[in-house]
Amino acid sequence: MRRARSLVALMTVALVACGGGQTHGSAFDPGWFNDDGAAVTAFQRSFKGPVLLGADVAVGVSGNSTLVGIALSGRKPWSFEHALDGRPSVTGAVVVGLGAGELFALDARTGTLLWKRNAGGRLRGAGDDGTTTVVSILPTTGLGSVVLAIDHEGQVVRQIEDAANIGIPAVADGYAFLPWQGQYVTIYDLHAGEEKARALFRSATSRAFANGGTLFFGENGVTRFDASIGLASTNKASSVKLPDRDLPGAPRWMRPGTDTPPLAAAAFDQVRLYARPTPSGAPGVSGGRYAATYFRVTIGLDAASGSLAWAHAHDAEILGGAAYDGGFALCDGKGAVTFLDARSGRVTGHVDLGKPLTACVVQADAFTHSATGPTPSLTEQIADVARLPDADLVPMQQVLLQELAKIDSPLATTTLIDLASSDRTAPALIEAARTALSARRTGADEMLAALSRRYDYLAGVLRPPPVGPLADALAAMKDRRAAPVLAAHLGDPATPSDDVRRAAAALIELGGKSEIEPIRSFFARYRGLGEPEVDGAVQAAVVSCAAALIKIGARELVAGAATDPFTNVALRPRLAAILAGKPDPSPWKKSPGDKTASSMP
Repeated sequence: MRRARSLVALMTVALVACGGGQTHGSAFDPGWFNDDGAAVTAFQRSFKGPVLLGADVAVGVSGNSTLVGIALSGRKPWSFEHALDGRPSVTGAVVVGLGAGELFALDARTGTLLWKRNAGGRLRGAGDDGTTTVVSILPTTGLGSVVLAIDHEGQVVRQIEDAANIGIPAVADGYAFLPWQGQYVTIYDLHAGEEKARALFRSATSRAFANGGTLFFGENGVTRFDASIGLASTNKASSVKLPDRDLPGAPRWMRPGTDTPPLAAAAFDQVRLYARPTPSGAPGVSGGRYAATYFRVTIGLDAASGSLAWAHAHDAEILGGAAYDGGFALCDGKGAVTFLDARSGRVTGHVDLGKPLTACVVQADAFTHSATGPTPSLTEQIADVARLPDADLVPMQQVLLQELAKIDSPLATTTLIDLASSDRTAPALIEAARTALSARRTGADEMLAALSRRYDYLAGVLRPPPVGPLADALAAMKDRRAAPVLAAHLGDPATPSDDVRRAAAALIELGGKSEIEPIRSFFARYRGLGEPEVDGAVQAAVVSCAAALIKIGARELVAGAATDPFTNVALRPRLAAILAGKPDPSPWKKSPGDKTASSMP
C-alpha cells in the first residue's frame, strides 16, 4: 500500500506538459528474482552500442541564472541565461538544467538551446547518447523519482514515475541504464518500455556514466560494463576502488547519485577525489594516478598504494573538475580551468571561462594535454603549498609536512627550517615543522647554518631559528659541530625558554671544554632564580647545564652551587641528585602554566 500511495502522489505532480509513454512499477520491483547475472550477461554479449565520447567542456555557474561554458581545447566561451534551482548536469554533448519550472538542454559545445519543457522538482543528473537525453528528477513531493527520456528535438520518448530512488542514469543505443536503491542497475528498453536485464551490486551504486567509450556504474568505486558484469553480485566483476587513505575532509570520489547538488559548490565539491577508470584491459585507474583536492590544494596519489606523488597550489578554490587520460582538469572560483599532468603535477595549460564562478562541472572524455618542460621536485611542490598563508589549508599542509619529513634532501631540511622560522607560517604548521625537524636524522649542514642565524629586526630576521628541534636532531646525530652554536643560544634573550631547555639537554651529549664558559655563565645567572622570575623550562635548562659541566670536568662549580644559599631552594636537591649520578628528581613537564614559547628574562 505504501508503494501504491507513493505512486499516486508522484502521478499528481504536473511534471511535464506533454510526453511519451509512461511506465510505472515493475521495472523497479525489489522483489525481483536474482538470476545470478544471467540476463545482464546475455544482454552485454548482444549489446553493440556504440557508447559515444562526450564533449570535452567546462560549464560554470555565475550567480543564480548564468551558465558559461568553454571547450577544454580553448574556444571562445559561451553564455546562457536561465533561472537555476540547482547544479546543471553535463553529459554527452548536452548541458541539462532545471529552474523556474522549466527543464532545458543546451549544446555543450556552443551553449545553443536544444529544447525546454515545463517541469518541477530537483535535478539529480542526466545521461546522453547523442540522440536521447535521460534525466533523473526528484519530484516536488520529495519522494521517489521521475525519469524522462527526451530526444534532441525536445520530444519525450519515455516518462517513468516510481517510488524507487533512481540515481544518475546513462543511455546508449536506446537503452537507459538506471541505478536505483543503491544496489541495482536496471537496463531499460526506452522504445519497448520494459526492463531487459538487471545487475545487482554489493557496494553502493547510484550512478551510471559513460567514459572513454565505455559504461560504468558505481559511487565509492566503479564497475565496468563488460563481459564480467554478471559477476557483480559476487564482487568479481571488473571493479576498481581507490586506496583507503586518511586525508583531511575525508574526500570521496563521487557524490551519491540520488543527491540533488545545490546550485553553489559546497565542501563536497572542494574536497574530493578525481580518477579515470580504465575503459578496457585490466580494471584500474588510468595512468596509475588519482588526485585529491582540498580547497586551493591538489595532491597526486598513487592509485595502487595511495602514496604521495606531487602537490600543487592553486590561485583560487577548486569548485569542480575531471580526470582525463594523462591528467586532471580543475576548475576554480576565478573561472580558470587548469590542466595538471597526472604523473608529475606540472601545469600543462589553462582555459578561462571569463567570469567568477560559484560552481563548475567539467567533462573530459577524449581530451588529452601533454606535459613538456621541467617539473619542480616534490620537495619544491610541498614547499609551495606549505607557504600558502591560509588557515583553512593547515590540515592538508600538515599532511604534506609529514611527507616532507620522509624526504632525504638538503632542500627538505631547509624548507622545514624556513617554515618553522617564518612569521607568515600558521601557528599549527610551525609546530608540525618543529616536530618533523626534531625527528630528522639528516641535513646537519643545513641545521648548523640555520643555528648561526640570530633574531635581527633591522635585517628582517623576525623569528629566531627553531633551536630546540635542531638541538634534538643534532644531539641524536651526535654532531659535535653544533655545540658552540647551541651554547651561544643559551644566553640569547630571543631564544624561547623551551628551546633553551632543549639546547642545554643537547649540550650534555655534545658539549666540550670549549663550551665551558657559555654554559657556566648561563648556570651562574639562572641558578639563583625561581618562579615567577623564570619558568620551569629554564630551571630544567639549569639542571642540564649542571650535568654538562660535570661531564666536561667542572664538577666543583656544580658542587658549590648545590650548597650555596643563593641557589634556588628547589634546585639544590636536583643538583645534588645530578652530582650523585642519579636522575633529576623533579624533571620538567610542560603544563598549561609554563611559558615555553616566551623568551628568557
